[in-house]
Amino acid sequence: MVSGDDVARFLAEHPDFFDRYPQLLEQLRVPHGSNGTISLVERQVKALRERQAVSRERLAELVRVARSNDLIAERVHKLTLRLLHTRSIEEIYAQVDVSMREDFEVKPCKILLSGSALGVVESLLSAGRPLCGHFPEAQRTALFGDAGSHVASMALVPIGAGASRGALLLGSADPNRFNPGVNTDFLARIGEMISAALARHGVEPRV
Repeated sequence: MVSGDDVARFLAEHPDFFDRYPQLLEQLRVPHGSNGTISLVERQVKALRERQAVSRERLAELVRVARSNDLIAERVHKLTLRLLHTRSIEEIYAQVDVSMREDFEVKPCKILLSGSALGVVESLLSAGRPLCGHFPEAQRTALFGDAGSHVASMALVPIGAGASRGALLLGSADPNRFNPGVNTDFLARIGEMISAALARHGVEPRV
């Protein structure tokens, strides 16, 4: 007597079986929950549609991410042009602030080049990469003053290697804007651009 395992083994060894006997597909029935049975063809069509739906969702997500990255890249480019036209350190401060508020819709924004607050930031940036997340209120107010109480998420961006020229502080009332899992590549580039602009105006790295 032929067992179910024998049939399964045979079909696995002869994947073209139903190509040679397509009429059998309409006669086969497979379980379909509590609603009875459906033909194998219907089951395969249903599975194919489900896979297509998943593929469409993945494609839509990839398109969304690509568009978001394009938009960010355009804003970073605009900031680069702003920095290239600065003629003083004060103008660097002003242009970064305008860019963050108008282009990136981020506030508060602050550049630290010295002071006790910079010491706090340096200890948090020991890894040498931008740091995003949710910080205690004491740290938020130490860095942003009274505005810190309204900050739900923050980004700390080193300016220069190991924050040797300072740090860029970015805050947001949106807790997800700078959540710990956000990609920090663009933030790192912004920090590098500000560092280059400061170097052009004579700001040397601290030893």
